[in-house]
Parts: sequence; structure tokens; C-alpha cells
Amino acid sequence: MLATGVKALLGADTRFARSEALLARALDVIPGGTGTFSKSRTTYPPGVSPLYLERGEGCRVWDVDGNEFLDFGSVLTAVLLGYRDPDVEAAVDAQRKAGVLFGLPHPVEIRVAELLIEMIPCAASVRFGKNGSDATSMAIRLARAYTGRDHVATCGYHGWQDWSVGVSGRNLGVPQAVRDLTHAFRYNDLPSLERIFEARPAQVACVIMEPMNHAYPEAGFLEGVRDLCHENGALLIFDEVITGFRFGLGGAQEHFGVEPDLATFGKGLANGYPLSALVGRHDVMSLMERVHCSFTYSGETLSLAAAEATLLKLRREKVPDRLAEFGRKLLVGANEIAGRLELDLSCTGHPAWSFLRFRDQAQKTLYLQEVFARGVLCLGQHSMQYAHGDDEVEFLLYVYRKVFAILKEFEGRETEALRVPVLDGSFRIR
Repeated sequence: MLATGVKALLGADTRFARSEALLARALDVIPGGTGTFSKSRTTYPPGVSPLYLERGEGCRVWDVDGNEFLDFGSVLTAVLLGYRDPDVEAAVDAQRKAGVLFGLPHPVEIRVAELLIEMIPCAASVRFGKNGSDATSMAIRLARAYTGRDHVATCGYHGWQDWSVGVSGRNLGVPQAVRDLTHAFRYNDLPSLERIFEARPAQVACVIMEPMNHAYPEAGFLEGVRDLCHENGALLIFDEVITGFRFGLGGAQEHFGVEPDLATFGKGLANGYPLSALVGRHDVMSLMERVHCSFTYSGETLSLAAAEATLLKLRREKVPDRLAEFGRKLLVGANEIAGRLELDLSCTGHPAWSFLRFRDQAQKTLYLQEVFARGVLCLGQHSMQYAHGDDEVEFLLYVYRKVFAILKEFEGRETEALRVPVLDGSFRIR
């Protein structure tokens, strides 16, 4: 059953005094208050939000004011099993006693690479990084080296590096010359990709894309992207930093039956420990011996030990099946509630990673205000964890019945119910 602390929050006057004080301190010493955009005040409206968390257990977290929340954000999808998963923590504790970093490689690096090759269809070789931007940027550099071309076609969010964020709304500081080498195309729109190839014959090194986020691929779309790449001498890269291990042990490429040339993984790979991976065809990956992507902490052993324990548990306990099972109940339930209310809001995506599609930022801000007040930490993306079960899904749907009713009551005039300004929605990664 749900912890009584979560239930006690219902109807309570939840306060965030310590969070507010910490934010004030942080803004004096850290630009923006934190190094992660999606954890900042631009995403969590101060005054109605928990701004600093202190600890987590399973699928629950506690903020610095002692408020308990049922967590469906899962650290931007990075926690796949749950906070402080006992199998992962035991592996990390054992490795800590042996050492965290060495002047030569540790055998755990080999073992994790072998597991990834066993699980991921396109993987014949592996290189490790620390976050998703490491892996995607390694993939781009490798693709450019392999093809001898400079231009890149993108679809989705691929991290903060110049080549990626240059085509977004937050490209301050990215040289125009770099921005001109990246070209965005639309998901489920093959002609938009065809036009990129037609405008730059024999110049596109690769296509990098999230194989899915909030919309399913239309019949033949992913296959069409793959064929366009190969017809034009470009590599296909799947950014599976989020879909990896969520949609199946082999990621979205296994789920949809479309194999890319390269793929990137991260987030749930080590259940919250900092680790990412680039995998792919042996003939392409072998060029990594000459492409310089080297850094001291790529072989850090605690994260690799966490990854080994995570991957073994994912396979042993068929974790992706459980994520899909409970995520489907949530997705269907949310749509049923919104449908009965005739609310202008829907839930889309894969059951393991679903999205509430808000009408606008005013509706989203009111949603955040109300779910936080009821003991749920969620930004409108449901990132399922192995620690989630029937109780947690039923509790969230109970909260949605209350919150969606408020959204319906104030539909079109949300500011009347808001206790904070509407969030700025000028930058959206999806």
C-alpha cells in the first residue's frame, strides 16, 4: 500500500520554505540555480513546487522540507528500477571496496560491453561515456569520420552539444557555421528528410533520431528513414538514450524491428549512475581507435558495476514487460478520465514512457501546481520504473480525477486558479 505520508499530503497546506531558501542561495552562486535545465525554476514554478530533493527510496522521494512524493518523473527517465535498488546498490558497494578509478581498464568494462552486445541488435562493439550528450556526440564525430561528410539530419532531442542544440531555440553561443551543418526534419514525415538529402547530395554524414517519443512511428516510417540513409550513403543513428531498455531489452530497434548502424544509450543503463554507451556495426565502430573520444572517467567502475547489475536484473526479471503492463494501465486510465470530462488533454506515447499533451503552458502550469499539492512528482511525462505497481498507478489515477476536474473547471481561464505565473514555454525539447 502507499505510504501514509503521501496520503497525508492530500488536503494539506504543503510548504516549500527550505526549498525557497535554498533556491535563493543557489541563484547567488550557480547561474540558473542548477546545472540541469529540466530541474530548474524554468520547469518547476517556485511557490508551488518542491525545488530540492533530499532522498529517494523505491519510487518515492522526499524534499528538503520533509514532503513525500510519489515519483513518476524518474530523474528524467534515468531511474529505471527505482531509487536505491538493492541489487544495484549491493554491486556498487562491493566495487567501492575494490576501487572507483584506476590507471588501467577494469574487467567490468568488458563485462558490461559484452552484455550490451548480447542484448542490442545493432551492437557489435561498444564505447562508454558519462551522459547522453557524450554518446550522441561520439556518434556524430564517428559518422563524419566514416563517411567523410559534415552535414547531419536530426529528429528529436540529442543533448546540449553545439551540433545538436544549434537548431533549437537555445542556441546562444553556437557559431553560425556549426548551426548550418545540422538540419532538422519532422517525425513521421519522410518527405521532410528527403528534401535534406536532395538539397545536399553526397554531403549528409548521418541521420540521428529518437526512434519514438510521444508518437508511434507510422507504418514504414522507420524503414523508410533507414532506406533513405543507405541510398544516400549516410549512416542511421538511433538515439536510444531514453527508449533503450524501456521498450525492450534491445530498445526501440528491437521493439520495432528496424536496426540502425549506430545507437546511443544512457539514462536507465545504470539506474541513475552516470554512464552512457555508443554501440554499432563493427566496421564503423572500429574507426573509434582513430577518432579521438577519450576522457578519464569513461571507465569509472561504480557506474559500470551499477550497469552490470541493472542489465542482469532487467533480463532476469523481464523488467520491460512490467513497465509496459503498468504503464498501459496508466495511459489508458488517464485518457479515460480526460475523455469523460471532455477535457482538451490527452496521453500519448509508449506505455513505458507516456506524455500528457497539454493545450498550452497555462494548462500545464495549473497541472503542476495541483499534482505537486497532492503528493505526486511528475512534469506530465510518465517514466515508469520497476518499483511502480498497481497501488502507485491507482493513486496517480485518483489524483488525476481530482486534478483533471480542476483543469476542466478552469479550462481557458487557468490563470484564475494559478498561484504563480505561467511557465515560459519558449524552449521545448519535444
